[in-house]
Amino acid sequence: MPRGKIKAADRDTVRSIKTAMQGNVIRALVELITNSDDSYKRLEGDNKQHKGRIEILYKKDGYRGLFAVRDHATGMSRKEVERGFEKYGELTSGMKDGKGDRGYFGHGAKDALAGMLNGRFYTFKDNQFIMCKLFIEKGAVWYDYTELMHATPKIRIDHKVGGNGTVAYFEADPSKDIKVPRFDTCHEELANNYLLRKIMLNSKRKVIIVNEDEGKSRQLSYKMPEGKEILSEKFNVSYNNETFPIHISIWRAEKAELNQDGDDREGGLLLVDEEDAVLGISLFKYENEPLAARFFGQVTIYKFRKLLKKEEPVLSEARDGLVPRHLFCRALIPEIEKRIDKMIKEEKLRRQKEDETKIDREEARRYKNAFNILNEIAEIEAQPVIPLGEVITDEPKEPPDGFCLYPSSAQITVGKRYVFQLHLNTNIVRHGSIVNVTCTNTKIHVTPSEIRVASENGTGVLRKYITVEGVEPNIEGTLRAITGNKSSRAKIYVIPEKVLLLSEGMVFQPESLTLRPNKPRRICLLVYIKMIESGSAIKISSDNDSIHVSKQGIIVNEADATRHIAKYELEVWGEGVGQKAIITAECESYMALLDVYVKAKEQENGKGRKGMFSEPEFNYDPEAPQRTKYSSETGKVIIYTNFPSVRHYLGTDCRYRKTIPAQVLVADLVAERCFYEVAKKKVESSGLTFSPAAKPIRIERDAQELSRKYGKKVHEVLVDQNLVAESRSTDVG
Repeated sequence: MPRGKIKAADRDTVRSIKTAMQGNVIRALVELITNSDDSYKRLEGDNKQHKGRIEILYKKDGYRGLFAVRDHATGMSRKEVERGFEKYGELTSGMKDGKGDRGYFGHGAKDALAGMLNGRFYTFKDNQFIMCKLFIEKGAVWYDYTELMHATPKIRIDHKVGGNGTVAYFEADPSKDIKVPRFDTCHEELANNYLLRKIMLNSKRKVIIVNEDEGKSRQLSYKMPEGKEILSEKFNVSYNNETFPIHISIWRAEKAELNQDGDDREGGLLLVDEEDAVLGISLFKYENEPLAARFFGQVTIYKFRKLLKKEEPVLSEARDGLVPRHLFCRALIPEIEKRIDKMIKEEKLRRQKEDETKIDREEARRYKNAFNILNEIAEIEAQPVIPLGEVITDEPKEPPDGFCLYPSSAQITVGKRYVFQLHLNTNIVRHGSIVNVTCTNTKIHVTPSEIRVASENGTGVLRKYITVEGVEPNIEGTLRAITGNKSSRAKIYVIPEKVLLLSEGMVFQPESLTLRPNKPRRICLLVYIKMIESGSAIKISSDNDSIHVSKQGIIVNEADATRHIAKYELEVWGEGVGQKAIITAECESYMALLDVYVKAKEQENGKGRKGMFSEPEFNYDPEAPQRTKYSSETGKVIIYTNFPSVRHYLGTDCRYRKTIPAQVLVADLVAERCFYEVAKKKVESSGLTFSPAAKPIRIERDAQELSRKYGKKVHEVLVDQNLVAESRSTDVG
């Protein structure tokens, strides 16, 4: 078995390895994943087909962690192993041949394997394989590899490599100062790592992380922040009598300030070479500049590989970007900073403009009071409600005797709102009639207390909705609807939550979930096996491709049940701030729903809001698309000040905002948008079925009803009543 000492290319090899890896499992995995990506790039350079699959394997052995990265790309021959591992720090063959490899330092995989414990790899090529170990011993880095051997079916099964490919292994041991991250942490940190961003965004790659202890796998992916490009420019940098073309693209995030720190940062400018390989990420001297907190984008440096082939030390050995003191970087970085500075000045002007038109203390007090009221209205009116009885069709039933509640009895649980239907025939219950709605038990709340049968509702059989809510379990009452000599009754039983499971068949626990990007969370599906029998297949799906669930199906097994309830753990994760989904579990006529929302980190760190709405935002975009918009992420009603009819009353830069006409307009805009959003949420969370044409009509009708009910109250708070009194006294005079 050949054995020898790895030669350092005029570098302190061990120091370089420790600097690069820092005993960090994630860093080691990043290097090995990048290595696998390079292997696929070589196949693409030769126009060869592949599936682009990279697998990250995770396993625990007591306190130790066992890790591996496997690809199904080129594999390595004996000569390639010798060339790649006998000399430390040289460019890889792909770099030398002008292919798309990252290969900058000539030691990415070597650092990952030698810097951890028991680092080794098996590489398969043309039905043969080699095993190579890398380790630090006596202050030097050593390799130790086998002779070329036949790739038997057994060895292929052992390492799960069917054709050409490579699988690299290493271990982490806390007793050796190498922390073992949790599986979920590996998922989150790898998916968000800027060095892997181009791989995650490459449709030709499929990166899978596998928990071998639990037999589960997840695909890793990344979504860029939503934003608007504010700069796209090409320029040149000169160095050593040569011109290097540069392209810079800066974007401004729309929804929130971005995390501008760490390997998982959302912001910053990604630095890439002409082959789209990642070099680093930075805002340079503006790293901690608050005015740059929303900036992200990319700088592409063309002909960069020429510098590397000439052994120019332009990249940091620690894998953290450019070396600022290098003459090329000293020419490039100021040019990038100059363009960032220009965008910062524009951002400063924009914020100054906003500051000049910011609301004063009295306005702030009125807005705060108004939005407290609006949030109370949303709390009352837009709580999710659960339909009772059979699925609601487009047409209501012809009621017995012209007047009837549906269903005639129902079980409900504490703290949730449920909706009954009241069907009435206007040939029997005439327009103008008042229907009084009550419950015999005061601990069962009923809304509304009366229903007016109005001509604008139409004729024939009408459907009305009555919401009920129980405040404590194990009680009952009778819901009554009475008009003239007509009456109808329905029995209500308030039961504990567990009893709901016994009646519904299965439920998610919890029923709603908030996630951080690429941060998995566990939920449970509870199944009552007396209703959903052993052997039944439950289908699980998400209605949003950016939000994932760990299993697409479950086979119910009676052996999993305790007291007839089987508990199945699932994991849910998603990429992309603001993404929403409904996870559905279905089995024949049984169904359970889970609401999922992906939030930004800052919202989880206490910067979130309370309630559905927060103070309005005045937007000064010269190309105003509409009068108002609502942001579900921030809760703000955005008023576009340059929309013609809005600017007419508010004036340029809102200079007339304190006048009565402007205040009345703002109150109208805020109330109109908030009532519409409350009505929309109310309709969408009701569980009621509407035709495509009927749904917007119902939302508009409910919004108008909210305006009649609460509009005056909102105006009284948002409009300065002293100005109103002065105006009225002037009119009288």
